[in-house]
Amino acid sequence: MKNVTQLVPAAARALRTTGQVPVASQPLGVVDDQTGEVVEKIFRQLQGIFPAYKQAWPDDRALNTARRNWTAALVDAGISSIEQVRYAILQCRRSGSPFAPSVGQFIAWCKPTPEQLGLPEAEDAWMQALMAKYSHEAVRLAAIETGVFDLRAARQDDKSLRSRFDRAYEIIVRRAQEGKPLDGKIATGIGHDSQKSLAQLAEEHAAQRQVRLLEIQGIPTTAAAARAQLLAKFKRGPVAGKECK
Repeated sequence: MKNVTQLVPAAARALRTTGQVPVASQPLGVVDDQTGEVVEKIFRQLQGIFPAYKQAWPDDRALNTARRNWTAALVDAGISSIEQVRYAILQCRRSGSPFAPSVGQFIAWCKPTPEQLGLPEAEDAWMQALMAKYSHEAVRLAAIETGVFDLRAARQDDKSLRSRFDRAYEIIVRRAQEGKPLDGKIATGIGHDSQKSLAQLAEEHAAQRQVRLLEIQGIPTTAAAARAQLLAKFKRGPVAGKECK
């Protein structure tokens, strides 16, 4: 069986010499010798970063037990790439604490924040989707999943469409945090744009545009709105200079 140095040479060399964890596409895999060697190198980094590490691992027995627990925990948490480990190591260096983190904290640090990935906040992403001007590929993909035609005709305060967009964007952001491809398929709901033909989409877009134009001109677009407008005129009485006949 190949060891971790053969599988991820760049990562192994960096962990041994420079202290940096590089980007790599090789998965940590299942709980086996290869994953165990990666975890061993992680622990060497932790011992170098945190001078009070012996508070957590006072002797070799405690250290070996911790390595086994960390190996299983990392795999169970879905930490599947050296890239994710790199983010955690960076957070360790920035923590400023002399004490080593728990495995739970380390796993949390393996998932970068949207800001670290260059992703806009949800509110900014929503505005970009409405204007079809995307600062990140994740925003464009979320807009496509939501429905580009719907977004073009939408208002900023469209709660239903905003909910659809937020869901799509959240899923894509999570993929980025987990080091997965951004363009995987997202399950769609009933009535989503992807289930409609181009003719249906074009017809709906034209109808939505017409409704917006009527609203801008103050023309009622529903029976209830027309009735309310008529009642309002009666309440105001006859227009000055004119008599009701």
